[in-house]
Amino acid sequence: EWAMKWQKKGELEQVIDQSLKGKIVPDSLRKFGETGEKCLADYGVDRPSMGDVLWNLEYALQLQEPVVDGEDDDNSTNMIGELPLRFNDYNNNHHGGDTSVNVSVAGKGRFEEEDSSV
Repeated sequence: EWAMKWQKKGELEQVIDQSLKGKIVPDSLRKFGETGEKCLADYGVDRPSMGDVLWNLEYALQLQEPVVDGEDDDNSTNMIGELPLRFNDYNNNHHGGDTSVNVSVAGKGRFEEEDSSV
């Protein structure tokens, strides 16, 4: 809710952690915010499929990669590293748990989907 308030105002950069300020490509953040906003649509029919979400997140990552590639690999504070993204799998009733997508920025966009039944 809090992040969506900033997304709707066009100021999603307000939710960025202080340690990452100035390191996020605006177009990448915009695409990430748009994807999140679509996922939170009131009606399921208006929400993107998980394949569409993955594609959009990969695209947002590609927009960010030129900045990450240009950074000094020895400075770990500049590396985002592995970011586990968790979401409920509403479209797939045969799974009782969450689905994870691990995004490795340093590994240039390695995406893995894991099922972690709770």
